[in-house]
Amino acid sequence: MSTDILADLRDVVDALTNPTQVRNPRHGRDANGDRVKLPDHVVTLPGLIAQVADIVWPTGGGDSESARPVPASRLPGNPQAMAVHLDIWMGVAKWHMMWCLTTRDTVESSIRQLLGRAASEDSDTQEELLVEMRRWQHRCEVVLKEAFNDPQVQSPCPVEGCGSRTLRINVKKKTARCTTCRARWAEVPDPERGIWSIVGLADHIQTHEAQSRAAASEARAVEREAKERRYGRSAA
Repeated sequence: MSTDILADLRDVVDALTNPTQVRNPRHGRDANGDRVKLPDHVVTLPGLIAQVADIVWPTGGGDSESARPVPASRLPGNPQAMAVHLDIWMGVAKWHMMWCLTTRDTVESSIRQLLGRAASEDSDTQEELLVEMRRWQHRCEVVLKEAFNDPQVQSPCPVEGCGSRTLRINVKKKTARCTTCRARWAEVPDPERGIWSIVGLADHIQTHEAQSRAAASEARAVEREAKERRYGRSAA
């Protein structure tokens, strides 16, 4: 199981720190007017953290000589991106302090250092690091508009001892999580890693919603009867 966690960690670290290429197909017309395929338009994007940093400092960095002057009445860049970037920096520093590591020149390099150290840690610690790095990745994607905050449902969390109404559903990935107890659900459950069946959660949500609708309907019926008795006529 530890190997699987490390593989997941590598994927998340790659997304956070490494450039990626996006290929967009292109087509045109030849001399006869026939549709022909052109070479793909290839765009190389920096890692997610670098993209977020570019939003924080749109000119490439606050100490750049070519930086545009920013009015004193507003912060440079995007405050949300700044909060995400600071959160990642603090999280990286926390892990380095816990493992007695020296941070490197860049946050990306420091994150790769954490990945190397994680290979010698137990699976529980690896899983804890994976959860935090996934949170960093998701927050970056939200800022970059590559993802949206997972919608929250009103049904209570089914985990015993929790019951908080903090379930969030990712419809695209068919996953869910509780932001209070940190429980997770997916199409492929893995109880050893605390991942439960999304099908079971869906049944729980549907049952709760059905019960809520029935209770609301019954309350409305009682209210109508009370009004009819009070005014001696139908209150429908």
